[in-house]
Amino acid sequence: MPFDNVESSRLGQEPNAHNRRWRENKTRMTAYRFRVKFDPDPTSLWRDVVVGADRTLDEFQTTVNATMGLDQGHLWFVGTDEDYWNSDVKYQCSQGFEDSQGGATIGFDEETYDAGETRVSDIVEQLGLDERDRLCYLYDYGDEWRFYAILMEIVDEPAERGPEVVEGRGEAIEQYAADG
Repeated sequence: MPFDNVESSRLGQEPNAHNRRWRENKTRMTAYRFRVKFDPDPTSLWRDVVVGADRTLDEFQTTVNATMGLDQGHLWFVGTDEDYWNSDVKYQCSQGFEDSQGGATIGFDEETYDAGETRVSDIVEQLGLDERDRLCYLYDYGDEWRFYAILMEIVDEPAERGPEVVEGRGEAIEQYAADG
């Protein structure tokens, strides 16, 4: 048989140089398409954002805020599913993460990570996300702008691809609506 002499490591049983190169190449060619929906009105306001695996959650969040009409002046976090404050894992903006390291955590018994240091591929791996799984995103702890992001697909794009809005529906939010 022509395949009798193939080593088990070549079949993915044990790591070797061939498998490491394949995984590294796969990571270099991975991006994620998320559908980010405004929680109070998910059918009228959403954006599809494609982001490379090597980009940080902070970069992803900056793009989401820009396209949704929000500034960058408040604390925020990304959490699990649609749990928001009840998320047992939170990826906080760098300022919020630094504050929580001094003992000021958001909740009890939660794991916190710095979103500025967390790559999108890290959160996908740490949370075991598959297509159609959700993340929550809460911006501004006072006004609580709530969004959730559905992992729509894993795409064959460069891992270093910056976040980009590729589709959407609805007008951006008016964060500071004029009185009167």
